[in-house]
Amino acid sequence: MPRVAVEASDAVRLRAASSLLADHRVSRVGLIGRTAPDAWGDRVVSIRSAVGWDFTLGVRAPGVPEVTVGEGGDVSWAGPSGLARSLGVRLGAEARLAATVVGDESADGERFAFPSPIGWLGGRSSDGIYHCPTRSPLAAVMAVSDTSTVAVVDTREFLDAALAAGGVLLAVEGHRGPVWEAADRYLRILEDLGVVAANAV
Repeated sequence: MPRVAVEASDAVRLRAASSLLADHRVSRVGLIGRTAPDAWGDRVVSIRSAVGWDFTLGVRAPGVPEVTVGEGGDVSWAGPSGLARSLGVRLGAEARLAATVVGDESADGERFAFPSPIGWLGGRSSDGIYHCPTRSPLAAVMAVSDTSTVAVVDTREFLDAALAAGGVLLAVEGHRGPVWEAADRYLRILEDLGVVAANAV
């Protein structure tokens, strides 16, 4: 089973490491920049470098496949934009895609009715996804077609960590490229991690 090196300099990546540690497809997690918590057991270790590991998250190492939340990497877009596009694949080519971002809410731009308690937000498109600022502690991603709306709403830290961990597990399953090119598999992995994509009313 593969070993995953995680650059764990923030709470999101540390939480992603915890999710990976709990998954049966990962044999060991190496934390760079963080002492391994004793309660996590002997399957997690503190490391200085990802060289020689099987996959990386948040750090590059020669010859080691890298997972990223944006562009680049062997498995890319393992974040809200990748989730939005994956939901869009589920609904079809005509779906409009939206994701919340941290910022002051605005009435400008395209309006989206995010599930409660977030509600209506305005956003502007970048690379085919409408980014909708909000000060809510919750994060939301949605895909809207003429007949359906599929959305995910959760705490920002949990969602970001689960999306990154899901990208790593997609890499473990052999995928290379943007996560939405294996949308069904990525969404299935996220469901196993506790990310619920539901039809919104």
